Amino acid sequence: MTEQKQRSGVSNRAFRAMEIGPLPISPKERTRVGDELQPFGAYANLNPYHRTVEDIDTVQSSERDDPEFYKEHWWWDHQRLRFLNEKLGFKALILIVPFIWALLVLVGGLALLEWGLVTIPKQLDLSAYWFISLLLILVPVGIFFAFYIIPPTTNWLMTNFVGALLKPFEKTLEKKLDETLEDGCSEFNRVTGQVKFALGKARVFEAPFVEFDAYVERVVQRGGIFYWLMFVHRYTQKQFNKTSLSNIEAEKAEVLALWDMLQRYMDVTQPLPDMPRLEPFRHLDPVTAKYDQTTGRNPRYWRDLDLEEWQKGKGAEQLRNQRQYAWDRRQCRVTPQLGSVDMPTYRQSRPETACAV
Repeated sequence: MTEQKQRSGVSNRAFRAMEIGPLPISPKERTRVGDELQPFGAYANLNPYHRTVEDIDTVQSSERDDPEFYKEHWWWDHQRLRFLNEKLGFKALILIVPFIWALLVLVGGLALLEWGLVTIPKQLDLSAYWFISLLLILVPVGIFFAFYIIPPTTNWLMTNFVGALLKPFEKTLEKKLDETLEDGCSEFNRVTGQVKFALGKARVFEAPFVEFDAYVERVVQRGGIFYWLMFVHRYTQKQFNKTSLSNIEAEKAEVLALWDMLQRYMDVTQPLPDMPRLEPFRHLDPVTAKYDQTTGRNPRYWRDLDLEEWQKGKGAEQLRNQRQYAWDRRQCRVTPQLGSVDMPTYRQSRPETACAV
């Protein structure tokens, strides 16, 4: 069995839910007030619906621009699922120009409208009745018009003005952007079974996937209660939740399905989750290729899909199954192993690249 695993290119330390070995007990209580601890190795075989819809649109639009879009700068493949940690400075740099322009259009437009409403009635000697009428009509129209023209004018501004302004510095900026992305790049590695969270300034936190407890965290905002996926390293209590991997969702079931999908991605005994952005790589993973051959899966299912028809049929069924699934009946395969080995002995079996525990 060991030789077979090595020949397939998959590490012996890769995650296999049915082969979870002895683990040390957690130094702290795993129960967290307000957060729901998720089980390992109990699969619903459900992929997050809203993420799937988003991916279908992304993959299809990317292919229209470039049929080989997935061969460069594509962050999900059959070996690694990469994502960014939240980097406020980087996001601010990207959004600052559109934000300022949108603010200028809205505030500037309203200021110009206010000037006109003050100046014109005086020149035309209009009564207070007409002034108030114009105010009630033109202000909402002005706001609507501002929001109507902001998207197309922002695109034009970024393409023709900012793009032209930065053109002479394109290579330098690309290099800096690549460095910024790599510095903030985290990953779940299916081949090695390791998880790496970028900490910035070339620092990373790396540990086996099986050492990370997943929680559905409640996020209280003005609009109500929302949810996202949080990871806590069981033995150091390092917490990671502000990543681009998990969005804030209105439905808890969407986050539960995301954790289900992520586990199956890491489990090398399972085929790759049938997510649109992983489709171009399915034939490169031996387990997935064999599964697709057996089931007769269309290798271009997502890329040739009619999204609207899918949402009415199979998509609606997927969403319904996601909402109705008995998520609370899943049994964890990690919990029974906790405490079956002491920490000093366990340390000897951990990868050299893993952070100290």
